[in-house]
Amino acid sequence: MSNFNSASLGAMLRAGTTQRDRLLVLHTPLGANKLLAERIEGVESLDDGGFRFELTALSDDANIELKTLMGQGVRLDLQTAQSRTDLRPFHGHVTEAECVSSNGGMARYRIVIEPWLAFLRHRQDSCLFQHQSVFDIVDAVFARYQSQGKLAVQWRWEIAQRDIYPVRGITTQYHESDFDFVARLLAEEGLCYWFEHATGKDGDLGSHTLVIADHNGAFRANTQATIRFHRADASEREDTIQQWRGSRQLQTNSLAQQSWDYKSVSARPVQQQSRGAGHRTLQWSDDPGAYGWETSAQGERLLSNALQALELRNKRFEGQSAVRTLAPATTFTLSGHEQHDKDSEEDRRFAVLAVRHIARNNFDEALKAGVGERLGLPDIATVFDASEDSDSDSGNAAAKPDTVTHYRNDFTTVRAATPYRPLSVDGHGQRIHPKPSVHGSQSAIVIGVGENAPVHTDRDHRVKVQFHWQRGSGSSARQPRPDGQDNAPAADRLGAWVRVAASAAGDNWGQVTLPRVGQEVLVEFHHGDIDRPVVVAALYNGAGQADAQHNEKSAGAAQSTGNAPAWFAGEGKEAKEHAHNAVFSGIKTQELSASQSGDGGYNQLVFDDTPGQGSTSLATTQAMSRLHLGHHKQQDDNARGKARGHGAELATTAQGAIRTGSGLLVSAHAQQNAKGAFMASREAQQQTKQAEELATSLANSAQTQKAQIKGEEAPDKLPAIEALKHVAEVLGATQEGASASGVNGSGGDIKATEGGQGSVTAYSEPHLQFSAPKGIGFVTPKEVIAVSGKHTAIVANQDIDLPAQGQIAVSVAKGVSLYTVGAKAGEGAEPNQERGIALHAASGSVTLQSQKGATKIAADKKVTIASTTKNVDVEAPKHVLLTSAGAYIKLEGSSIKIHAPGKVTFRGMHNFVGPQGDSASNDLPSGDFKGCAPAAETTAVGGGGLI
Repeated sequence: MSNFNSASLGAMLRAGTTQRDRLLVLHTPLGANKLLAERIEGVESLDDGGFRFELTALSDDANIELKTLMGQGVRLDLQTAQSRTDLRPFHGHVTEAECVSSNGGMARYRIVIEPWLAFLRHRQDSCLFQHQSVFDIVDAVFARYQSQGKLAVQWRWEIAQRDIYPVRGITTQYHESDFDFVARLLAEEGLCYWFEHATGKDGDLGSHTLVIADHNGAFRANTQATIRFHRADASEREDTIQQWRGSRQLQTNSLAQQSWDYKSVSARPVQQQSRGAGHRTLQWSDDPGAYGWETSAQGERLLSNALQALELRNKRFEGQSAVRTLAPATTFTLSGHEQHDKDSEEDRRFAVLAVRHIARNNFDEALKAGVGERLGLPDIATVFDASEDSDSDSGNAAAKPDTVTHYRNDFTTVRAATPYRPLSVDGHGQRIHPKPSVHGSQSAIVIGVGENAPVHTDRDHRVKVQFHWQRGSGSSARQPRPDGQDNAPAADRLGAWVRVAASAAGDNWGQVTLPRVGQEVLVEFHHGDIDRPVVVAALYNGAGQADAQHNEKSAGAAQSTGNAPAWFAGEGKEAKEHAHNAVFSGIKTQELSASQSGDGGYNQLVFDDTPGQGSTSLATTQAMSRLHLGHHKQQDDNARGKARGHGAELATTAQGAIRTGSGLLVSAHAQQNAKGAFMASREAQQQTKQAEELATSLANSAQTQKAQIKGEEAPDKLPAIEALKHVAEVLGATQEGASASGVNGSGGDIKATEGGQGSVTAYSEPHLQFSAPKGIGFVTPKEVIAVSGKHTAIVANQDIDLPAQGQIAVSVAKGVSLYTVGAKAGEGAEPNQERGIALHAASGSVTLQSQKGATKIAADKKVTIASTTKNVDVEAPKHVLLTSAGAYIKLEGSSIKIHAPGKVTFRGMHNFVGPQGDSASNDLPSGDFKGCAPAAETTAVGGGGLI
């Protein structure tokens, strides 16, 4: 054992030549030679975080404060074959530091060096990015780390064609670290990355730059552009490759995907196949979820990237070398290998994907022995002294023992012409960079454009929402973001349009119920994809009041509104009219202007399921219009008030109209269990037929008694009677189910409904029918007007009374026939036993005139013309003739003629004194009837009368 003590070892470490001419030179903020690099093992690669080096370092200070190293930038220089002064730098930040062992003031430290990108693993976030490309998003994430302590954040893009990368509608970082989020985005777009290192100037420790590229053209040629396949020996002027082997792996050679695009209402399929697939096709079919790409060209590009990532694994080459300049994203030309020397220049050019470095510093034997004696061997496993003879056929170039004892690497390459893409799926089919999956649902707040816009939507029934995990000026948690980004403004400037689920959604039909601004909604996600939310329901929130419809919490964070249900179960006597079970259900809308207060006009459909008091109400506060069916209660929102009756009520304070195109029945005839056709009018039809029979019988009797109007048709052909027959036919008409037709098509367009056969009552023309078993009343303090274009038939099985406080005027254009069959006194049961026709004027006169025809008064019995208080005048311009049984008295001109077949007797007390004369006027007033010409013409054609 060598005789080393702490003082001698410390002197050796502090010696001026400690770092000079060393293979490994470590620079830290602690100062020169404070830490001496001992051994290093590390990996640098395309993707996978870039690089990670673990090294041991020696120091004569066992009390170094590890926190002075954490996060600090350090640089490890590696001496290369090209120069002893122009060293290869590895710059990074200390992410782990440990004092492994110490003895007598001397210590060994373990240090892990990683790029600034590693810091992104330790920050998790949830954030929305809208209308940004992958470049914009990644730049924004990286910008969060600039000017943070000693981090040297540098990056650049090497993109062949930027315009093929779309502006993303919405991209969500959801409960994932910044590193995982960025790595996922880059992999999705087929972008790779690596780091380039630089030595600092003027005492600066240097820097490392993240390079992000989408093509192999961004790879640079290795410092040693041509590398020989040769044994390793200290006498060689250039570093060489000692082991080289190729490998092939069977891979999927065809990819097929299709993504549903609801905007185009179609699935967008894309497919890619390897050109060298031959007759053996191994296809991987997948569903990337809804709206995976906007255009087929985008889908083809993404699938092409995925296939290139698989093809990269078809054939690769691995080796072992002493080439200290090997670095990922560099290319070199292989020489001296018998399997490749005959290949073309392009096929001998390779791109490095990953390098695993193993090195130990070139300490002299004295220092090495002293460190080993005091601190033991380092934990990093390195094997340099093993020499294995093998044949050249095995792919090794070790014709004699390997004499390189301080540096070795293992590396992976592919031919430089093979496009590099990051692999997205591992060997088990699992995604290497999985997108966060959302299991279950979340709630969110509907957002809009401002306080005066209670509804914010687009033509396609979509809304915008803000999730509770977003942070910003209007966030649910009222928390800002550390980077100052306003990711929760509670306004539509951030947030994608989100579809709203409906119970029915058809072509111009379905349910339309949009959640309004401030409402809390339930959100689910297509395929669990955080970027594909769908609103599936609205939620009540807050705390409702026990005796009112409003909420104790009217508003909350993120412009949310407190929304309590309009109908609820009231508890306790204090609730009064609200103290009932949860019997109300239905739909209630609210005027837009009162969306956030709930105290404006509304429309509602309410079902009251109180046992024995069920009802349905359709109402609006506009003109207080309502249709109420069932048990009527005074209802004011949730309050059940006094009873109002039973049945159906249709009411409004404004105008109302009932319009039907094929007929309307208003009936008070009950249908037992409502089993009949709803238009069934059996009672009305029977009564109409009875009226027709009665009218026909009376008309026949009148014509028999010669009471018809001149030219009148037979009784069964009279217009009014034919009208009654027609009405009876209309009421009895039926319709077969298969013959139903609609506005836009015939019944043949619709498949017949199964389950029943037969016909139903259906009026054959637009007819309005009133029917009641106990009476119909029309009452008004004002006018009643009844007008018909053709015939009006009023038929009563008993009496018709027309009392009037004022006058009754009957005007007829063609003729009037008043006829009664009459009856003997006492035959009827009515109080009025007077039969026949009676004209009575309690006051005033009775005038009968035939202005252009004769007047005939005839009776089977006695005719009496009498005046109880005045005279009876009989006047005629030509003569007056009184005759009976052959005798007559005739007044004609200026003479009186008296004739009798028998004796004529004159009796009286008057003395006749000669003849005298007088004159009388019996001119009738002129009353030519003109009437309404169109109405008169219509009536004449129909053979009816005009009143």
